[in-house]
Amino acid sequence: MLRVFLVRHGITVWNREARWQGHTDVPLSEEGIKQAEQASHRLKSEDIRAVWSSDLKRAAVTADLIAKPHGLEVQTSLALRETMLGDWEGLTIPELIARGDEDTWLAMKNGSMNHRPPNSEPLEEMWNRIVEQFHLIKSGHDEGAIVIVGHGGSLRAILCDALGAGLPSLTRFQLENASISTLDFNEHRSWVKSVNVTCHLKPL
Repeated sequence: MLRVFLVRHGITVWNREARWQGHTDVPLSEEGIKQAEQASHRLKSEDIRAVWSSDLKRAAVTADLIAKPHGLEVQTSLALRETMLGDWEGLTIPELIARGDEDTWLAMKNGSMNHRPPNSEPLEEMWNRIVEQFHLIKSGHDEGAIVIVGHGGSLRAILCDALGAGLPSLTRFQLENASISTLDFNEHRSWVKSVNVTCHLKPL
């Protein structure tokens, strides 16, 4: 059996300020580093044989803290990045409304798959690159455990794929910073064991 731990990166200043991050390479905050350390402590006793991560710093640093107790080097991939959010990256919701994008925001908020931030990555493209990369990673392992550190959007795509759910299900998950979700696989089927577990995160 193969176990896959999906870990969202620790928190950033932009997370706290509710700014859209996307591909912008925002580092972990001091709080985020402590969250990543707590996630690392939770996974320290697991039989982890590989750690993969988005190449963006907030994910890669989280992954490095998880990998070190196991003597592993993090393998990074651009394909595991968050969806690119175009002109909205760096903005808060009031700021994007002020620039005239309120209708697009409201459509997205209400679950529309057909409205996206101006000049952003199509959701289908994000979905395809992440799911393809996930299956490539998984194909290289058949036992023990691996960790994939990513982003809210990228990890939700992997969870939906494991459930056999399509793209419209992407918005039905909420993943907190430094949360851990767990998938199990054997040669016949897959299970979603847990989603958005945060009990390892203690008040800082």
